[in-house]
Amino acid sequence: MTAPFVMIAKFYLPTHENQAKNVAHLLYIGTKSEVDKGELNELEELDAGNRYAEKILSKYESLDDFIDNFEINTAGTPAGHVKYMEERPGSHGLFSSDENVSLKETMKELSKHSGIVWRFILSLKEEDAVKLGYTTRDSWEKALRATISEAAAKMGIPESNLKWVAAFHQKKGHPHVHVVMWERTPQRRRGKLSKGEIKDIKKVFLNEIYAKERLALTAEKSAVRDLIRDTAKRDISEVLRDVKKARIEIRALNGEKPGLPPPLDQTTRDELLEKLKELSKIMPQKGRIALAYMPSEVKEKAKEVADWLLKQPGFSQSVERYKDLAKELASHYTSNPEVLEKAAEKAYEDIQKRVAQIVLKGAAALQEEKTADTTRLTNSVWRSAWRALERERLRAEAEASIAAQREMEKKRKMAERGESREI
Repeated sequence: MTAPFVMIAKFYLPTHENQAKNVAHLLYIGTKSEVDKGELNELEELDAGNRYAEKILSKYESLDDFIDNFEINTAGTPAGHVKYMEERPGSHGLFSSDENVSLKETMKELSKHSGIVWRFILSLKEEDAVKLGYTTRDSWEKALRATISEAAAKMGIPESNLKWVAAFHQKKGHPHVHVVMWERTPQRRRGKLSKGEIKDIKKVFLNEIYAKERLALTAEKSAVRDLIRDTAKRDISEVLRDVKKARIEIRALNGEKPGLPPPLDQTTRDELLEKLKELSKIMPQKGRIALAYMPSEVKEKAKEVADWLLKQPGFSQSVERYKDLAKELASHYTSNPEVLEKAAEKAYEDIQKRVAQIVLKGAAALQEEKTADTTRLTNSVWRSAWRALERERLRAEAEASIAAQREMEKKRKMAERGESREI
């Protein structure tokens, strides 16, 4: 059974071979050019940068040659990819304690670093990441900025002597962050972490990651305790039913957090980009970007793209479940098949419009000359469409739970009244 939270740590002594591996590892985690291919476990993924180093560095005479010359390569090479990413601040995916981190400068620093370098992977199971809110770079970045100094202190490294960079990888099944840590002025001579250090470092990360859940559980326990105390004269089973009902209604009101989106392969990404380009050509150049205000031709095209998105693998299953829930909710009021089908159609039209609005914004972004990172744009449209669909489906799930709970309560009361009449 996979643990909810996994922390893997390795160290690399300052040999020339390890310096090269550390440089390539930064390229690997920062650009994610290969990271999402295959289903690697955490330990395999931590070592993947070493294999990547052997692959790309073999093309250069030396490590210095690679760092000095990678930015003049053509865009089709791994080095050319780094050049493109480096020219667009923030695009390479690395973050650190510094406001702006340069991939190239960090690679240069590690290539000359004479101390130990530590690499970590911090990983959550997807269901826990969704529940805890750790499915985005922002959430992991905030967590690391809040904990990394304390974690390093457990290794005897003061904040004033600490350097680190990290990158978030939205891997299906186990979203995670890679962390690379080293000392500004090398002082620690032992690379291996003791069992006590590992335990203490892991506790630092766990305390931050699960902080909100602990607060929520504490608040919930207090609320339940108060409810039981205030309703001591009522039957305990009735109190517990009220608590369960309240929890379901909170889910319906707020909605659960959507999981990770289905993977977007290159062929599908290219097709989505082409559809966005076609839409952008017929859209007005000015005015409010809202489906309701668009010409009929644009509305139909945006809905067409939305339909295409909602039929993609992963999306289509969620759509069908959403339509089934619409029928289920309507079935509490009617058994007419035509009415039930119309409820499903109405539900689909609602989500179609939401996704069409997202598509419109994506197409509008293409009209701006400054929009050059089409990969980021298509990823954004894909993820936003998925979140819109999943939020509605999850809300419908919660509403269906409430309806089912009410139906059970109604039947229970009817049964109790029937028993009373028989007595």
